[in-house]
Amino acid sequence: MLMTQKRRITFYSHMNDPHQDQIRDQAAMTPEERWEVFIKLRRLYYGLIGSPPKLPRAITISRPSWM
Repeated sequence: MLMTQKRRITFYSHMNDPHQDQIRDQAAMTPEERWEVFIKLRRLYYGLIGSPPKLPRAITISRPSWM
C-alpha cells in the first residue's frame, strides 16, 4: 500500500532539474511501486479524458505491392 506524502513546493534553478528529480525518485522505487503509480496515473488520465475506444482486433494478410 502506498503512503501518501505531503506535497512540497520545490524551486528549481535549472529547467532539467524536475526531470532529474523524477528519475531519482523512480530509481528508488521498486518495480511494484512504479506499477502502482502508473496504474493510478492512468486511471486519473482516463478519468479526465475518458476511456480510449475499443479497436477491432483482426489480422489482415494481403499480397505485398512489390510482388
